[in-house]
Amino acid sequence: MNKIGTLVVMTSLVSTLLAPAAFAETAAPAAAAATAQVKTDIQLAVEEGAIKGYPGTTDLLENKPVTRAELVVMINRAAKLSKVQVKKASYNDLSDWMGEAVENATAAGIVKGVGYNQFQPNRTINREELAAIIVRSMYHGKDMPKVNEEVLNYFKDQDQISPWARQYVAVAAMAGIFDLKLDGTFDPKAPVTRGEAAKGLKPILFTVLDILTTNDIHGKIEVGFDKKRNAAQGGIETLGGIVNDFRAINPQGTVVVDGGDAWQGTLISNTVNGESVIKSMDEIEYDAAAVGNHEFDFGRDVLINNIKNATFPILGANIIEDATGKRVDWTQPYTIVEKAGLKVGIIGFATPQTATTTKSTNIKGLTFADPVPFAKDLSAELRAKGADVVMVTSHLPGEQDAKTAEIMGELVDLANGTGNGTLDAIVGGHSHRRVSGLVNGIPVVEAQSWLGAVGHIQLYVDKETKKVVSSSASLLETYGNLTQADADVAKIVADYKSLISEKAGEVEGIAAEKLTRLSYRYAQNGNKDRDGITPLGALITDAMRATEGSDIAFTNIGGIRADVEPGEITYSEMFEVLPFGNYNVTGTMTAEQVKTALEVLDKYTNLPALQFSGLKVEWDNTREKGDKFTKITLVDGTPVYVDGTFNTDRTFQVTTNDFMATGTGDGYAVFGQVKEWKDGAILLDAWVNHTKALHAAGKQVSAANDGRDVRLDIK
Repeated sequence: MNKIGTLVVMTSLVSTLLAPAAFAETAAPAAAAATAQVKTDIQLAVEEGAIKGYPGTTDLLENKPVTRAELVVMINRAAKLSKVQVKKASYNDLSDWMGEAVENATAAGIVKGVGYNQFQPNRTINREELAAIIVRSMYHGKDMPKVNEEVLNYFKDQDQISPWARQYVAVAAMAGIFDLKLDGTFDPKAPVTRGEAAKGLKPILFTVLDILTTNDIHGKIEVGFDKKRNAAQGGIETLGGIVNDFRAINPQGTVVVDGGDAWQGTLISNTVNGESVIKSMDEIEYDAAAVGNHEFDFGRDVLINNIKNATFPILGANIIEDATGKRVDWTQPYTIVEKAGLKVGIIGFATPQTATTTKSTNIKGLTFADPVPFAKDLSAELRAKGADVVMVTSHLPGEQDAKTAEIMGELVDLANGTGNGTLDAIVGGHSHRRVSGLVNGIPVVEAQSWLGAVGHIQLYVDKETKKVVSSSASLLETYGNLTQADADVAKIVADYKSLISEKAGEVEGIAAEKLTRLSYRYAQNGNKDRDGITPLGALITDAMRATEGSDIAFTNIGGIRADVEPGEITYSEMFEVLPFGNYNVTGTMTAEQVKTALEVLDKYTNLPALQFSGLKVEWDNTREKGDKFTKITLVDGTPVYVDGTFNTDRTFQVTTNDFMATGTGDGYAVFGQVKEWKDGAILLDAWVNHTKALHAAGKQVSAANDGRDVRLDIK
């Protein structure tokens, strides 16, 4: 676990302002290990000789406003501008110390005069002027790329940006020249400090790599809609727009990677075994992806075929064949790509949790090993092959506390386990969380899921040594009004959408209210979403029990993947809730086994979160692990476990899903004790048919709390 560091926060905040479709209202706080030494932008600029201190003081005066002449002198040093011979001075208001630098910059097309023969060297630079001067310097006074000005929609005060400066500000924002203001303003006329000027010099001083990341797309390639913002959000065509915008300003230095679980989860993807997602990613020209646990859901043969068909490598360096003890031969451990004159090595890792979060029959004979030793060895191998930068794209999960900014999880284990200098960046996935910051000096990022955000890691690389000297990590929003969607990607999605349109739009029922995956106690328990029964969990397990005629039904909360909005419930919506193709199985369990299943704690909340039907339970979280449930009965009052006594007079017919029945799914080992499971209906079909029956009877679908799950320590 790593605490927040002020310097790193500023780095992270700056890089949140980097993509037209990608601004976050508030940047995720960054976290840094105490051992990581982070140099400020002005320290780097001093080391590179672009900025010099003031005589008589060692203070670099970061907060001192910078004048036009001072900025031009800094740029003259940073860009090593050619010395020009002038017959007559261009301006009559320059001092000797600034004259040559201003003339060089003028000849290079970087600066212009103000009025007749005037430069106004002592006037303080403002933010929009800084944008113009730095951007002209980046592109040598000409050939500045034209970018979508939609990026400026982020700024609440964009109307205050001068018309002549709008293109410059748009490019500068994407290039990471500015610190992001948390209030969402740009403040174009605000004075610029020496520290801010130093930040602006970084794209001139160093080679820049912009690493854009996605994870857990789960087939969600169609554009969605954020009702709270009343705005289009996500969609792989929007991602395509973001990538296009980055490539416009950094055509040689943009890297695009994915952290796994790309194609499992929607009708538009599952019906073609993920082909629609892969084709879209091909069009965007991803550089690499990692193997996620749900990449195995269609079977290993489909995964291997998808890897062969993708134009980008899908990597799994820690997937081991038990029979040989060696890495599987159907996926690569890493790839090397050429970017901005640098060799970038990309290692791919699956999460070790794949062993318990994937149907066991699909991963039989495979081990998902600890990635740390592999990262060390493969990083050394890549460096030996000439890689200047080594990064990881993975399905390793992370967590970040919103209040303390602590980053936890397998991402942290990898960053801390490999040590400084081994890895330059780490991309994660699996937990569907927003994570960004520095851990042990390494930028780490995980970008939620469903293309609801895009990760952005920015690396500044020394042009001589080719070592990373500065880095940042942030999360970028994907609202459609901040970019221009990629038309070619949009067509791919539209073509696949037409294939499933009739079935997708089929109305199966009417939702009386929003049906969610949130605990009924969500508002009372500190906003924990995995705490006992949820509305969707109750509805789905009711359908399972009714379909199979069993006493009890169980399903895992992790298998319920989406919420349902009020109103008409379409087949497509129901599919997204239950996308995994699981089927019901029914077997016989004892009362003690039923209690054991209920007692399993969710790995994210450390609370019971098994979804069930046919039972009424009472439990107390203050009690010891494994003995939290004090009363369990069937809905008709038949005791299962009451007053510390199990019902040994009978057994119970229990329905669960085939993933759980293996005994390896999500830690519910007790289901593996059942000797014979009888196959039943497809889980999705059971729920759809149950919903259709309600609809035919003129009833809406509602999930009011029926009291089946009582937590005694929360009132």
